[in-house]
Amino acid sequence: MGSKLTLREGEQVIAKAAASHVKSFLCFPQANPGNLTVTNQRVIFEPTQGRLSSAFEYDLKDISSFSVALANTIKLVTTGNVQHKVTGMFNKKLIQALLEAGVSQK
Repeated sequence: MGSKLTLREGEQVIAKAAASHVKSFLCFPQANPGNLTVTNQRVIFEPTQGRLSSAFEYDLKDISSFSVALANTIKLVTTGNVQHKVTGMFNKKLIQALLEAGVSQK
């Protein structure tokens, strides 16, 4: 935890903000605090506490879309139909970053 993100060649951070990845644990939603980073190549969630299994990373081409629900909760949907919910006080910034990165909003 707390690892420094290594950028790829030509990769630039569009936005990085504190967020929580909401995962179900024993049928109950559990918020796992961390940082969500949107670059011109990837979307990465790095947990700062909670479950390490809440970490994820996708190339932009592997994200089919995102949607925004109540309280600006972001739902990312991958091309394999895997869904991730991210919530946090900086989600408006992250929503703008996803749009800048070219991820389509549903």
